[in-house]
Amino acid sequence: MKPKWTIDDLRQLDVFAKCATREFEALLPHVYCRTYRKGQLLFMEGDPRERVYFLISGYVKLERCNETATHQYADYLKPKQLFPYRGLLTEPYYQHSAEALTDIEVIYMPTDHFEQLVSRNASMLLHIVGQMNRILDLHERRVQDIITPSATDRVLNTIHYLIEDLGEPEAMGVRVRCPFTTVEISRLSGTSERRYRTSYRDCEKMCSNSMRDN
Repeated sequence: MKPKWTIDDLRQLDVFAKCATREFEALLPHVYCRTYRKGQLLFMEGDPRERVYFLISGYVKLERCNETATHQYADYLKPKQLFPYRGLLTEPYYQHSAEALTDIEVIYMPTDHFEQLVSRNASMLLHIVGQMNRILDLHERRVQDIITPSATDRVLNTIHYLIEDLGEPEAMGVRVRCPFTTVEISRLSGTSERRYRTSYRDCEKMCSNSMRDN
């Protein structure tokens, strides 16, 4: 873990790319580094929104359930992302719980210091609005794609969404390094675990046939 962050380090994060040096100098004393082990919670839904986080390495799940825990919303974060966007400048409490899906490293700072900086910096505000629009667009398409009555299509669309959101380019294609269980993907797909396994096998056959045809 990096013991102390510098101005040059912060400039590597997109949201800070155009900040002035004097703004960094005022912010740096309030920037902290921390590691979490897999399974640890960073915060829980309803906690005071005291910190803004930047994920440096590893993967995080944001989760929100209704009062009876019968409906669940989940989102997944990869490195170099700010979180949580939900509630910035508007909400006093976290709207999700955040869990480390792997061992992770984050930097964080007090919410009030970050939001004061954003309120004075048009480039940061535009960047945040752009990222929120990207997230909204992605999730709108995710909802539209899982409405289909075909379980196989829902599984295929969910995998496509995860590749688009979390995939990292490699020589042979794109790889999602975030660990997922069968239960998690079946929930995202709106299917049972058993139906997910069958649909996944169907998807594999479709991909295999497509490769042979080419």
